[in-house]
Amino acid sequence: MTTAPATERHLIVVDTETTGLDPHYAKVLEVAAVNVTTGEQLEFVPYFNRDHLITAQPEALAVNRYYERRLFEHELDVKETTEQAEKLHGMLTGNTLAGANPHFDARVLRSFFRSWLPIGDDQTEPWHYRLADLSAYTAGALGLPPTETPGLHRCCELLGVTNTRPHSALGDALAAADCFTVLATAERERQALAEAIRAHGADASEQAS
Repeated sequence: MTTAPATERHLIVVDTETTGLDPHYAKVLEVAAVNVTTGEQLEFVPYFNRDHLITAQPEALAVNRYYERRLFEHELDVKETTEQAEKLHGMLTGNTLAGANPHFDARVLRSFFRSWLPIGDDQTEPWHYRLADLSAYTAGALGLPPTETPGLHRCCELLGVTNTRPHSALGDALAAADCFTVLATAERERQALAEAIRAHGADASEQAS
């Protein structure tokens, strides 16, 4: 999974499983982050106020299988959640936030950090202001219409990546990270081939002259 960074920023894929599909109101049930540059992983189930389950969207809980996977058995206490939130914040600081739907996760993370860390609003977005969207990256690399950007499941199909734990935070984060790696590797190979063709053409021109 590890790839050489093109810039000093690391690519951090984040996936959150939440109580709803509206990022302005959704509460985090599970979060995972994968540093595509180094391979570092972080996964945790934060402390959760059970009252939020009353307003949770059934569709969201059905997708992330909150009850089936018994996430409540892995829930951290308040102190542990704060510690993991600090780790995640540090992992993202100065780096590129990436994912299959990074704009959703970015909004959710802002609220999450505001709730768990003693920081100001200007510190709730520690990542670089440009997000890395796997759907857009895949569509551009494969020449797909901009109105038909693929979701994570379709990206995996197109790129030959297997998601062993779909709709779990770490499963989706790892699958997205693998997709980013496949695309980055293909681009490096394309550039290497183009350079080899240019070099061969230059040699042929010199020999002809």
